[in-house]
Amino acid sequence: MQPLETYTLANSWPHADAATASRLILRALQDNVASFETDIPAPSADWPPTVASAAEVLRGAARRKSRADYAQTGIIKNPSNEVWSAFVEFAAWAYDATVWNSTGDAIVSLADEAHSIVIRITHHQHAAITAALAAAGQKRARLERLIR
Repeated sequence: MQPLETYTLANSWPHADAATASRLILRALQDNVASFETDIPAPSADWPPTVASAAEVLRGAARRKSRADYAQTGIIKNPSNEVWSAFVEFAAWAYDATVWNSTGDAIVSLADEAHSIVIRITHHQHAAITAALAAAGQKRARLERLIR
């Protein structure tokens, strides 16, 4: 297996663009996903209908519901296609969302409604994600390598 490198996505653009980038990254890495977790904050009037629907799917799968308006999925292993698709759609509206691969590496971490995006990927995945972002018109999206 190729070594993983850590990148952050330079992210100072509108939330809609950050959400698009998040979905592209999650879809590009979905074959490497073993588990994920996210919180599901109270519904907001500014959520698009697809995001509100995705939140309801995730609430149904949530293991921790502290209040009627807030939930946490807990770690969901080997998610069904429906739950994974809901996560991909919703993750950019969560306060915290994390994806792990089969060896337990956190490969995607989103924080504060995708204002912070950190990914751990191989060189090959970097090239594929960069190309997908460019093809989607995400000209401001730039992966910056973090040295550890």
